[in-house]
Amino acid sequence: MLKKILTTLAGIFLIYAAVGVAIKCGIGVLPVDAAITTLSNIIHVKVGTVAIFFHGSFLVGQIILEKKNFRKIEFLQILNITFGGAVLNFVLYTLLKNFTVTFYPVKLVLSTASFLVGAFGCTLVLETHFVRTSMEGFIQLMAERMGITMGTLRRRIDIFLVIATVLLILITKTPWTLREGTVIAALIFGPAMDFFKNKFWNK
Repeated sequence: MLKKILTTLAGIFLIYAAVGVAIKCGIGVLPVDAAITTLSNIIHVKVGTVAIFFHGSFLVGQIILEKKNFRKIEFLQILNITFGGAVLNFVLYTLLKNFTVTFYPVKLVLSTASFLVGAFGCTLVLETHFVRTSMEGFIQLMAERMGITMGTLRRRIDIFLVIATVLLILITKTPWTLREGTVIAALIFGPAMDFFKNKFWNK
């Protein structure tokens, strides 16, 4: 149990630290992170704090969908969510507070590296099979009830997040969080997770 907890927390740390680096690079992040960062810019609340409430809403959604079937151990997702938000705030506002990159090729390399690290962190959490991640857990439950695949529903949600984020940016004139880095992440994140899973777990 302790090993699973520590492994899960290590994965969460990698995910959110990678998000912090990607945000600092300023050339775009994954749709979900873009939505969170845009909301943070609009309401002037730290990104990690917004992430806690954002992902916490998916945990609430799981509880509503499963009701009595919701496993008590899944409440440990609260630990993942709060720890992840704290890591993101620490990376953005303490560790990398004065960190800036102006040379575009370096931004590109750092962003790509952060997406790969984040993909490894996600794989680590999922393959530990300890507790669900809040968003993916909710999507899985919804997909089962809708009679569609999890991947199909995830794509629909990503499209919705992109549209909503673009509208919020245009309305509020906040900085763009959807850029070329978003495209890079979309292209490499999933395949990177498959690679790490096959490389380290499917043996």
